[in-house]
Amino acid sequence: MTDKTAHYQKDLAEKLNCTRLARALNVLTNLQQHLFHLIPFLIHHNQIDVPGIIDPDTPCGVHGFILSDAIISACDFLSLSIPETNQTSDCVFEGVYAMGSTASFGQNPQSDVDIWLVYNSQLTQEQLKLIEYKNKLISDWFAGFEFEVNFYLVHPMQFRECSAFDNCQPVGLEHSGSSQHWLLLEEFYRSHIRLTGKVVAWWPDADSKNTESDVNLLYLGDINSLPAAEYFGASLWQLYKGLNKPHKALLKVLLLETYASEYPHTTLITQQLWQYCEQQDFSVDNDAYLLLYQRIEAYLIAQGDDNRLEIVRRCFYLKSGVTLSCLSPHSAADWRLEKISSLVKQWTWSHELVATLDNSPHWHAGQLKWFNQQLSELLLVSYKNLLKFASKQTLSERMRVEELGLLARKLHTYFSEDEHLLQPLNRLWSLSTAEKSLTIFYCKQASRFYLYRQAYIEQDPSQAVVRNQGNEFDNHPIHDADNICSLVAWSVLNGLATIETKWFQVGRGKRRTDKLSYLTRKLIPVMHNVPTVYKRDLCEPWCYQKIVLITNMDKDPTTQLNEQELMLEHVNTNILSFGQTKISMLSSVAVVCLNSWGEWQSHRFNGKTALLEAISFIILGLKRSNEQVDLSIISCSAKLKQPIFNQLKTLLLRCYGLMKKVNQTNTLMHPITIGDQHYSMHFNSLGMMYRKIESTTGTENLNSSVLPYADLADHSHLNAPSVIQKFIAMGAKQYFLRERLQTLDVFIADEHNQLEHLQYQHTSINNFVAKESHLYVFDEQKQRSPVFNMPQFFQLVDIEGKLTVIPFGLSVDEMGSAF
Repeated sequence: MTDKTAHYQKDLAEKLNCTRLARALNVLTNLQQHLFHLIPFLIHHNQIDVPGIIDPDTPCGVHGFILSDAIISACDFLSLSIPETNQTSDCVFEGVYAMGSTASFGQNPQSDVDIWLVYNSQLTQEQLKLIEYKNKLISDWFAGFEFEVNFYLVHPMQFRECSAFDNCQPVGLEHSGSSQHWLLLEEFYRSHIRLTGKVVAWWPDADSKNTESDVNLLYLGDINSLPAAEYFGASLWQLYKGLNKPHKALLKVLLLETYASEYPHTTLITQQLWQYCEQQDFSVDNDAYLLLYQRIEAYLIAQGDDNRLEIVRRCFYLKSGVTLSCLSPHSAADWRLEKISSLVKQWTWSHELVATLDNSPHWHAGQLKWFNQQLSELLLVSYKNLLKFASKQTLSERMRVEELGLLARKLHTYFSEDEHLLQPLNRLWSLSTAEKSLTIFYCKQASRFYLYRQAYIEQDPSQAVVRNQGNEFDNHPIHDADNICSLVAWSVLNGLATIETKWFQVGRGKRRTDKLSYLTRKLIPVMHNVPTVYKRDLCEPWCYQKIVLITNMDKDPTTQLNEQELMLEHVNTNILSFGQTKISMLSSVAVVCLNSWGEWQSHRFNGKTALLEAISFIILGLKRSNEQVDLSIISCSAKLKQPIFNQLKTLLLRCYGLMKKVNQTNTLMHPITIGDQHYSMHFNSLGMMYRKIESTTGTENLNSSVLPYADLADHSHLNAPSVIQKFIAMGAKQYFLRERLQTLDVFIADEHNQLEHLQYQHTSINNFVAKESHLYVFDEQKQRSPVFNMPQFFQLVDIEGKLTVIPFGLSVDEMGSAF
């Protein structure tokens, strides 16, 4: 490449960069424009005006930084002082770059700004930590103006020889460098804006020689030969990103699918952008997000997939933030307006559809749920198409098996069809899902409860929903479940039910309305205050973090009590066998629980043994929980609320204590009387089971006692190391691996806690895990169960003479990070 050619390409890149800067500022408000100008200024200097303590030893300085008039104006506008020295002696950053949707058709008023800081390769880990802390302070300062800016530190050899440097690390949670290595760089190349620093050499024939001949150029790597194995890891990561922003993830996953369909002769969007530049075309057509849409559109039209194409168009329109039905003076000057108007006309959208999309900040739960379902279905279709493509390849060495398992675990929760899971509703663009009124209707034929987002007028009992507000979703239930507690819990979890919400149930009176309101008030503080899920949580068996026992939501035996019977209410009142008639004051028990994987579930138990079945259900997960587990009792009974709370709380704590004491060689027994029937509760390492005691003699049912384990034990468990018993979890397949000389011991616990012991000769743990993982991902025979069924892998390691279980693959530092 000649110097003249290099100079020409650099000039083209700068022309596009100037165009993008102007487009980025066009969409921002006046305040946001000033904040945007300040980003390189705050990185170049250790600005003490920014609240927080910035260590004076924090490295700063950006190559080629210039104090522009725009930066001076921004400092004046925000009352920031300008340091006397504009240049630092040592520049620790090669450049500051915005990337992602900024300055594209995908930028809207609520878009965040992702900033890559490419740092000098000589920086130490201690210096990088100081920079990370400073970046957080700057992000927090921007957040005070409701302007979200995220910083990512990027090593100059991040995408070439990262493993050779101690100070090279993954790009961050947002980008997941190990699962989409080259595809991430391709996104940066096609979308970046240089705010200050070196010009990125991103044109197709750029190479490392460019930077050798020009110190003002930055070359990060070659993207022209993307490895096929990376498509699967990247698609899995985008699915995970889709849990929060499915409309963005759908577009990116479909782009991967489009790329994969052309493999190995894929034309990247980056290459298309450069072709426009070489043609001196810097019009709206030279836009990364628009080209992304057009590539997907062409692919789906060729596939004849009109359904996915329509949803993609809606996602593209919504992502832009342009509202054609209600243009403001600011949006009327938007550089994208003419093109989007032309596209909408081409798509033959009705005015009503455009108005509905423009009203997305005020979508209610019914609209959100419908759109969420469409996005989820389309994401899964793309994932399965990419799975077929990836099955012909080998898993990328960069896509670590343990990370694959963590991603799959989270996705399994989200895409599970288990009706007991309370699925969080993605609010997408909606500012609030709160409802003034909610009505429940019970259908005897289907044995299900249906939830409507309207009030119920008692004068017309044949109609569940009567206040039609002219919306297409109003006459449809927005959720259904097999019990009322699940409906209320789902409504609270997703913000529909608030303290002010008025509840109704068709065919039921004020007492039921009061119960529903009472349950809502009790659940709100429990379900709205949840802990963060960390990688450590996902690579270990789940345990309970919150358990809520809800009693007497349906039938309520306490309403039959007269005043004389209530006179007997004292501290020793036995609500499980009350009064002379020995009647249990519990008719039903519902369990709403949150586990350490971030899953909310709801289960209901009926009949005389409802309480015993509920305890049996929660006890194993409770055993693995620590003492910080939040146990709540909500009694919806008309009377005896406090005695019911006291006795159930005492019983649960007693069961928790007994479960903590059991080991592989004993069973603990605790007696309990419900109504006029005596039971014995047996606790062992497999859980709790109960038995009816036909007759009692002496005092055998008055105290807890220890029984031989073999009374209830499955002897196959006795062949496995006892430490495994603490880790097995129902519903998850788990491998416990131990290396001994030339032998690999493999203990497998299936989804039903059945144990199997296998031995392999001359096989390493890493090879075994990689092979099994590949089978679970790609082998059709292994795919009998739903998608994302990756098992868990653990190592059995001797630490100071004690056999210990540790999760496979993740370091101690990684396990403490949020996922």
